[in-house]
Amino acid sequence: MKAPRKPLNGGDTRKPIEGRTVTSVFKSMKQGPHYRPGNVRTTLLLIHLFWQFLVNFPSLLKLRKAYKKRKIQSENFSVIFYSDNLDEVNGIANSLRSLVPCLNSKGRKAHLWGSAFHTRTNGVVENGFVVLFPRATSMEQLGYPDSELAFPYLAPVIKFLKRYPADLMELETPSPGAWMVGIAAKIMGMKVFSHYRTDVPNYTRSLVKEAWMRRYVLSYLRFFYKNTVPVISPCEAYRKILETEIKVKSEHIKVLPRGIPLENFSPSLRKQNTSKVTFLYVGRISVEKNIPFLEELWKEFCKENKNAELVFVGGGWYLETLKENMKEYSNVHFAGVKVGKELAEFYANADFFLFPSATDTFGNVIVESIASGTPALVTDKGGPQDIINNAGKKCGWVLQFEDLNAWKQQLKECCEMVGSPEYEQMRNACVEHGKNYTLEKMAAAQWEFFRNLLYSQ
Repeated sequence: MKAPRKPLNGGDTRKPIEGRTVTSVFKSMKQGPHYRPGNVRTTLLLIHLFWQFLVNFPSLLKLRKAYKKRKIQSENFSVIFYSDNLDEVNGIANSLRSLVPCLNSKGRKAHLWGSAFHTRTNGVVENGFVVLFPRATSMEQLGYPDSELAFPYLAPVIKFLKRYPADLMELETPSPGAWMVGIAAKIMGMKVFSHYRTDVPNYTRSLVKEAWMRRYVLSYLRFFYKNTVPVISPCEAYRKILETEIKVKSEHIKVLPRGIPLENFSPSLRKQNTSKVTFLYVGRISVEKNIPFLEELWKEFCKENKNAELVFVGGGWYLETLKENMKEYSNVHFAGVKVGKELAEFYANADFFLFPSATDTFGNVIVESIASGTPALVTDKGGPQDIINNAGKKCGWVLQFEDLNAWKQQLKECCEMVGSPEYEQMRNACVEHGKNYTLEKMAAAQWEFFRNLLYSQ
């Protein structure tokens, strides 16, 4: 009798994510526990993580001996990117899923690893290069019901390290999974460093009430980044945060702006036929993105301005609350999560992009917006301000964080300038400035950094 075939999607109970195709499935492994979020309960993750090392330590030592015999030949080195949130839709996952195939297409050896979420019965490989290892244990992230802190079984990770030897490992987030895989890589003798992709201190201040927990998270971050230097920062604003809050030494920080596949976004997709001025928000619908401020801003703006509409593209735990709070406003629309050409059309058909967040380390959505010819309004906190300031503010405006009057006045001026020569010049300037953030430029700069890091050891 034939054994039942593994589900091609890894037994995932969620709806398929557009653009992600499962190309192979890991053998079945015992499903580990999935915990509800909790401050004290996070210690359970550490217990499971310690157990993974205990049972696999002999295999690690054996592989370490094999790694010591390896010799790096010229440019033929290999890099592993490890992130704990690849099994969902977010800016980090999207960026890495674009970067790695771009590097591989240039003959570089790059691998993208993460952990499958608890919604899957098996680990999987997606699109032939994204490895989501079988999950050992996971916990729902506080404030993110659709996300989780997951880390994989160590045994299959060791097998992959043996089959696909690597020289460098970049950790994308300070997660339990990153700790486990990073320590294993250090034991192998690999150079392990990190990328500051998430403003965890600000997120914690937004989502965690207990002061002791905020202090604990900050101490944890400092210990993590101290042991994974150098640290890549996507902008100058977060170089300062890394120095002052995380206490990373200046000489251990490297600023490398990110890039996106610009060919996916174009002003030529613009087919706007509405008589109203369209403001757009794209991203996670959650408190740490400062959506409550955007609510208040729109309500105040609408008291005097009726010829405008606001479109939200995205999903998140705050979405239903937002819909309830804005149900009396017929000029507010919710499009849900969009990807691919549909998303690009939303950018192109908007007149302006609103992004009140102060917790984004870069802001892929800002680049996507200006590449579509749509000027952006951002805050003076976080990474998006660098993108606008680097253009001499020809692509939008940097406004004081949560200054309601300043934002309201700027929305009014935006409505007045649509259709003017000044506005068309700004749209053209946006497209030109967007060309500075191509995926190819970013990939080349990052690989040069890797080369220098490896050969300067």
